[in-house]
Amino acid sequence: MKKIAVYGGSFDPPHKGHKLLAENLSRFCGADRVVIIPTAMSPFKDKSGASAEDRLNMCRLLFSESLYEVSDIEILRGGKSYTIDTLTQIKKIYPDSQLYLYMGDDMLLSFSKWYKYEEILGICTLVCACRTENLQMLSEMKDYADEFLGGEKNVLICESVPFEISSTIVRDELKNGNSSNVDSVVYEYIVSKGLYK
Repeated sequence: MKKIAVYGGSFDPPHKGHKLLAENLSRFCGADRVVIIPTAMSPFKDKSGASAEDRLNMCRLLFSESLYEVSDIEILRGGKSYTIDTLTQIKKIYPDSQLYLYMGDDMLLSFSKWYKYEEILGICTLVCACRTENLQMLSEMKDYADEFLGGEKNVLICESVPFEISSTIVRDELKNGNSSNVDSVVYEYIVSKGLYK
């Protein structure tokens, strides 16, 4: 049975932290394919964010290896997307597969508040990065998974190499001419399109 992982986000812009997280979690769970899914709407209300088309194109540049598939299913659906709807659609595309959902530590600790979270657990396994070297965070994640999410049968926790960077910080860096946290091909695209000024 093939292992298909889903990794969603605004990717505004996709940066080296996103790539490292995908690489670490893919090795950890043995994914055969990772479907990268930019959200239809970036959560940023100001004009500093990139369009859906630009975010999709940047993801295709960053995640260019054969392991990855960049999907526009949420962009085509438009509006606000719920994870359960996206996973249901992916399951139809890959019916005979084991689904995994990638996320960071911050998302796991609020997962029981997600829309139809129990249904999500019914169709996929969560693969979560503990992105810090903080042993207390790792303990909190394990306790939360055990108490609310059915423990190890539903949640895999990967102690990954920390790369503490957010897209907000990356956008601020880009405004100041610092491109150190984005891949060179992504930076070339950003410059050519005049993004994040």
